[in-house]
Amino acid sequence: MQTAGNELPITTPLQDMMSYSKLGLIGMVCLIVAVLIYVIVHLIIKMRKNAPAPVPRIASEDKIRAAKEKYNKLLMDLQARYEMEKVTEKEAYQELSKYIRHFVYDVTGIKVQNYTLEEIGRINLPQLYYLIAECYVPEFAADASGNLGESIRKAREVIYGWN
Repeated sequence: MQTAGNELPITTPLQDMMSYSKLGLIGMVCLIVAVLIYVIVHLIIKMRKNAPAPVPRIASEDKIRAAKEKYNKLLMDLQARYEMEKVTEKEAYQELSKYIRHFVYDVTGIKVQNYTLEEIGRINLPQLYYLIAECYVPEFAADASGNLGESIRKAREVIYGWN
């Protein structure tokens, strides 16, 4: 390097890249590992929250039997009123949905009458989920139609299949 008098050197020698401290690289790897661990733990917690919970049984055998009889009578009455054209199909599906939800509440204590279809899907009652899903279209659509007799039959299967 040449300098003239009090001048600074014109060129600076470069250092080899590997001569720098490896702490920066180690710190970056640690940060990436920490983020991955956080994401994995977060996903595990989320999956546990969304896992179907076991269905509680709060009712005795006698209460369940009485609930089955009560809701079967309500379903028979609903079908008769529908056949006599005292209720529309939409109203009948709304009642059917209400009856089956209240039955489940009576025997489990789970307030499914306040649940969305997605929430019902998470409580580990697949028959209830499919029955309520079947009711949704005729219940909420302006001109959709369903097969109420078949839906009532499925509701009875849910009720009488209850343990």
